Parts: sequence; C-alpha cells; structure tokens
Amino acid sequence: MSIKFGFWSEQETQVGQSYSRRLYELVDEAVFAEKMGFDIVALSEQHLALGGISSSAPEVVYGHLAAKTSRIALRPSVMLMPKNFNHALRSAERAAVIDILSNGRFEMYCGRANTTIAMRAFNVDPSETMAQTQEAMALIREAFTNDVFTFKGEHYDIPPRMLVPKPLQKPYPVMGMAATSERSHKTAGEQGLAVMSHSLYKGWEVQAGLIDIYKSSWKRDPKGPLEKPRIGMPVFIGIAETDQKAKDIYAGPLQHYARISTSGYAKLASVSKDYAYMAEGQDALDSAASDWDFLINESASVVCGSPDTVIRQLERFVDLGIDEVLFHLDSVPHAEIMKAIDLIGRHVIPYFKDRNNVVRSYDDVLEQIRSMR
Repeated sequence: MSIKFGFWSEQETQVGQSYSRRLYELVDEAVFAEKMGFDIVALSEQHLALGGISSSAPEVVYGHLAAKTSRIALRPSVMLMPKNFNHALRSAERAAVIDILSNGRFEMYCGRANTTIAMRAFNVDPSETMAQTQEAMALIREAFTNDVFTFKGEHYDIPPRMLVPKPLQKPYPVMGMAATSERSHKTAGEQGLAVMSHSLYKGWEVQAGLIDIYKSSWKRDPKGPLEKPRIGMPVFIGIAETDQKAKDIYAGPLQHYARISTSGYAKLASVSKDYAYMAEGQDALDSAASDWDFLINESASVVCGSPDTVIRQLERFVDLGIDEVLFHLDSVPHAEIMKAIDLIGRHVIPYFKDRNNVVRSYDDVLEQIRSMR
C-alpha cells in the first residue's frame, strides 16, 4: 500500500516575528513541499487563536497556491462548518472556485471547532456544532451534485437554487471529516467520507479503536467520489540530521504545543456533552504535556529524530492501516521547517513510496548478491 504524505501548517508565528512575514514563509514552504515530493498541503482554519497560530483564511492562501503549484493537492485540514463560522453555501462556492483554479486539486475536509475562544467570539453554541456540521456537509454535497438543488433541515432551508460555479472534479472533490471522537468517526464512515483521525494524544489503543470504528461503519456513497475508506493521520514531527539534534530543536516546541492544545479540553468538555469525550483520559493528556517519553512512544501523535529514526517510528503508524500521514511542521523558525521538508523529501518519503529507488550501501547490496548465488 502506498502512503501519501502531507505538509500541514497552522501558520504558527514565532514570538517577536511578523504575521505578514510568516504568511510569505508559509507559501514558500508549501511550494518547496511540492518540489520535495509531498502529496498534500493542508492548512488548518483557526480563528482568534492565542500563541501565534494565525491560519485564519486558508481558502485565500489556496487561491494563491493554485497558481504557485502544479501537482500537490490543496486541502484544509479542517474547514469549520458551524453556521456562524461559514455558511455552507459560501463554503461550497469557495471550494468550487479553488478546485477550478487549481485544475482539480482541491479536497474538502470539514470539522466543528474545538476551542471556546473561537466559538464564543463567533457566537457558536457548542451543543449545536455537530448537528450543524453534519447538515452543512449534506447541503454542500447536494449543491455539488445537483444542477438545481433544494435543502430543508433544522439549520438550513434552501429553496431551489443553482450553485455557480460547480467544482471541476466530478461528482465533486473528496470530502472528509476531521475527527477525534467516536461519534465523528462513525458519522464519517456511515456517510462514505474520508477521515482525518486523531486520538488527542490518548495513545495507540484509543487511536486503533477510532480507526476500527470508522472502517466498520464505512458505507460507500453511490453518488460520492470515494470507492473505499480513506484514513489520514496528523503526526507532529521533529526531524534533523541526528536524534540528539532533533530533540534539541523540537522537544521544547512539541511539548509546548501538546500543553497548550490540551489545556482547553476540560473547559470545552464542561460546556457541552458533545465535547465531554475530550476530557476523558486525563492522565494521557497530562503525560503528553509533561512527559517526553510518553509523547514520543505512547501518545500515537509524535515522531522525532534522525530520518532513520523517524522512518522506524512511522512504521507503527503505517501498521494502523492508514492511507495518509500529514506532518505538522510548525512551532519552529522557518529555516528549520525548510530543513525538515528537505529531510523528509530526501529520506522519509522515498522509503515509503519506492524503496527500490533508495540508495543502499555497497556492503549491504554485495551481501545480498552473495546470499542469492
């Protein structure tokens, strides 16, 4: 099975640096990722975030990248579907335009938001995010596939209308869900959608269970683009020439990200039962934020080391039966991200894509030749 690899960024900007400069750096990173053999560039949609994360308008960036790239798939790692963030029809319109301008390279992964900071600012009710997301995605599929469509639900009541323009890809671009709960994995499977799966640092057993739920629930949508389940997994990565150098550069940023990303889970769980699962497994969440060994070995979320070490660590992710790995390359300066893209493109991607094209040592090849005589 061939694994696809993605470059995933939240446009995180270092303290003391410029948001505008960071945006230009992000474009350079995405263009370089395509050159180095990455299959996907994924940008998260984050609003009013604290700590430097500034990927607030990925669809605008994709319009720019459509002209700057030629091969790589353009995918929001999450397009927020609650109505106050994005009206479903506006999301469909933007997706169609990007798909046309990129010559059919857009993929649409949707989600419901996971921070009270954004939800409260946009007056989004946490108890309605799941229902609004499911309804919005159903409406978008109707708008994509029917010349004239209509839709009636709890949150949307659309009279007969025509989406103009429609996407270039037929029947429509691949659609998926960013999923961290059992419920979201089951929903994605039942609707024949792709999934971007993550256990929220809760470990290999939880992650495997979520993937099993998705696979066992999956039913092909006869009107949809997918013939079989598609599972992507975000992986936080630190990579350098040696294990020690990778740890020196990335351990602090990776632990800091784990700490700030998990710190709000308990609060969100308390405001809506739909998010109660986020506070489960508190021991794992605490360990992810403070225990380096747990983060690397047990969280099913992070790889860090030399290219050889990263390859060895990634084998465990591949063994889960996933189709895509999206490397979260952020939290360090632009120069380090460019080095990481280079190392991944030169060593990691070729190993998983075409091992027969990876140069082996003279002694290793000679030993195999002699053993086959």
